[in-house]
Amino acid sequence: MFGEYKNIFVCFFILTFLFYGNTLRNKYSLDDDYVTVTNFPVKGSAYKPNNPYIEKGFLSIPKIWLSRYAHDSEFSFDYRPVVTTTFAIEYGIFGQNPFISHSVNVFLYFILICLVFKVIYMILKDHPHKTTLSFLTAVLFLIHPLHTEVVASLKCRDEILALIFSLLALKNILSFLQKPTFKDAILAGVFMFLGFFSKLSAVLIMFSIPLVILFYRRIGAKKFILLVASVYFLYICFDAFSNIVPTEANFRNYYHFENPMSTEHYDFLHKLIIGIKTFGFYIQMMIIPYPLRYYYGYNTFDLSTDFNQYAIIALTFVIICFIYFYKTRDRNFLFGFLWLCLMLFPFLNIIMPVAGIVAERLTFISSLAFCFLMAIVILPFFSVQPFSGIVVFSRKPYIVLAPLILICLIYVMKRNTNWYNKLSLFEHDSTYLKNSAKANSLIANEYFETLRSPNQSHKNPALIQKGLHHYQVALKTDSSFFTAYNNAGVIYYSFLGDLNEAKKYFSLAIKHKSNYAQAFINLGNCFKQEKNLKLAFQNYKQAIISKPSDFGPYILCINLFLEAKHYEQCLRFIRFSHTQFPNNYDLITQEANCYYFLGDIRKSLKACELAYSLKPSPQLAGYITEQAQKLNDSTLAKKYTFN
Repeated sequence: MFGEYKNIFVCFFILTFLFYGNTLRNKYSLDDDYVTVTNFPVKGSAYKPNNPYIEKGFLSIPKIWLSRYAHDSEFSFDYRPVVTTTFAIEYGIFGQNPFISHSVNVFLYFILICLVFKVIYMILKDHPHKTTLSFLTAVLFLIHPLHTEVVASLKCRDEILALIFSLLALKNILSFLQKPTFKDAILAGVFMFLGFFSKLSAVLIMFSIPLVILFYRRIGAKKFILLVASVYFLYICFDAFSNIVPTEANFRNYYHFENPMSTEHYDFLHKLIIGIKTFGFYIQMMIIPYPLRYYYGYNTFDLSTDFNQYAIIALTFVIICFIYFYKTRDRNFLFGFLWLCLMLFPFLNIIMPVAGIVAERLTFISSLAFCFLMAIVILPFFSVQPFSGIVVFSRKPYIVLAPLILICLIYVMKRNTNWYNKLSLFEHDSTYLKNSAKANSLIANEYFETLRSPNQSHKNPALIQKGLHHYQVALKTDSSFFTAYNNAGVIYYSFLGDLNEAKKYFSLAIKHKSNYAQAFINLGNCFKQEKNLKLAFQNYKQAIISKPSDFGPYILCINLFLEAKHYEQCLRFIRFSHTQFPNNYDLITQEANCYYFLGDIRKSLKACELAYSLKPSPQLAGYITEQAQKLNDSTLAKKYTFN
């Protein structure tokens, strides 16, 4: 088929790189650290890659397949080993190279466009204009500005791979239905699994398979049921695998600032109205994708029971579609409409709340159905003619697509530059996200990280004020946003030296999240600086209670006792800490210090020997030898003299 339609694929290649070639200049952006190493070495500082699941390249692959996709102190969720594996391979061959990563994304998008053409062509095998209809669908899908996030964001490679593999599975299923072979059956299963392992959104195509067969293939009821059951069985196998194989628990906390529906009760009728408005929002963005935003969340979308413009758009769209079908009786149009509704339904906040309420990347797979639907509508205006490459758009009737392509090209290229890095994206979109608590917090976090950067040689008053401004906007939007309170407190503490304001913000963070360990640590640091050791210890202790697995507050307590010269109390606390962190080098060396300050050199040396057994070093050996000689213990001194 490639030879027959070579000019079409060349056209796709040219258009793909025209639209997304300028992403090759981009760096790392929002959430890319989920899938690759995004921090660069800083001269004079020890370098530690910020993604431990990628840093060893090829050697990381076994660990990737045993781990969850996203990791943080607040969550560990999803299982997408295929996409993370592609980045591990990249890192193993090229190292840290955003140019290569963006090149791979663009090339995968080109492969996807070719697959869209081929699969639609196969679905429509009996349609007299299948080539034209497949071409129009693929072109509309290629140029759609909603796809900029998926292509320009490295993290969203999972969406591209999920659709590629699920379309390959559908292609082999269609081949199997035409002429059953063992090869097609196996490949369909393999590609379906690879789609699931890329991202669970691949199930959207899985759900579409029965619809495709009902509309475009004539098979018996038994064969239909067996096929659907087989596809569902593959999903059950994936679900079992993804719950058994990863060594980490699958958990994710949803917060009010992401979607209030996850923290508040909404009855079914209320959810249904929100679902209608969400559907209308997605339809509007598919028709007029402006403005594009990287995030939405609380207070950017109306979750009331009032009907707004999105509800009107949703109902108008459905009514127009029914009128069109009633007048034309076009089964292909009906298929496209049902396909679109089916693939949008999981994201309408009816079944379960969606993080961020709405998101442009969630339309990626469902927009394929929308583009098919639009291709059906405009098909009567296009005649069948030989395809002669990109010049086809200079001839009638395809020339009418040229202005649309040009408008989309300008828009997409401009949007691609917004995705250059996190700060460029946040600053551009902030105009449209003034009511988004999380979006304001994200841009403030980026200013905060810039202030903390080793490259920032001095305090930047403008950055400090920008950071505080956006944190305050976030808190005005959602007063329960505990991380915004904490981070604003850090700015007051670290960069403005205002302990009173810092304590106020840390206390508010704790008020809205009673087990917020980091806020307790920060509040403890404030009291320590004020020489209020009792309150400092109480807050460090609360941090330990909130998160016993975090070693940081244990050391802070120990240092507090050492600075106050409360050595006996320090020893008791160290013994308690040993129950949580047995054979910990840092605890043992601090124990040695306590005994030394108490004048018990023998016990101090015994602790030093234990520390040496855990982490030998010439410095520690020299210290043991020196102290042993002072005690006239030649045996002990000799033991460590040659180490």
